[in-house]
Amino acid sequence: MQVVASENLFSFFYDRVQDARKLHGTDVEEGTEFYLVNLLMQFLKTPRLVSVGGTRVDDQPLAIRLLEGRSGSSKGDRFLHLKHLADSTLYKLGFFADSLRRSSVDLKYYAGVGGSAYRDLSRLTGWKGDPVFGELAERFDDCVELLTTVKEGAPEHGDVVKLYELWASTGDERAEARLRSLGVMLDGPERTH
Repeated sequence: MQVVASENLFSFFYDRVQDARKLHGTDVEEGTEFYLVNLLMQFLKTPRLVSVGGTRVDDQPLAIRLLEGRSGSSKGDRFLHLKHLADSTLYKLGFFADSLRRSSVDLKYYAGVGGSAYRDLSRLTGWKGDPVFGELAERFDDCVELLTTVKEGAPEHGDVVKLYELWASTGDERAEARLRSLGVMLDGPERTH
């Protein structure tokens, strides 16, 4: 990833999230998009990734953190713990999934906990729920994919070829949307599925 002057960080991450959305054909609400940009800026400082209110939480199992977030002594404590759990899980899956794959915990488990924490936040923030937290809960995997793309940058030639091969063999609609967003014309050869 490029090194960018701090006054341009918001623009830098906003552009990268926009590019990732176009690449994947992912349509999220504007508020969710801004939330992702702010999340990227927030976790530039590693200590924010592993602590809540000055207390280190990264050594606690995710289920314990989710339980503590749900049973906090005040609404503010619950909000703080659930938000950190959801945000840090989303960020870690987007940026460090390869290292998480080496752990004994399945990535689906991480995604399930992160999505659940956002769902709890949606309920906690209002009677109809917060639309951003609700969308993050429902589209958690899509948001992980967006952050992974931000981390990786623009696709390499080989990635586009693999994407095309996936589309050609399966007709995968997401692969098709990504290819079209890259300007690949797909009206030619027939798919092999």
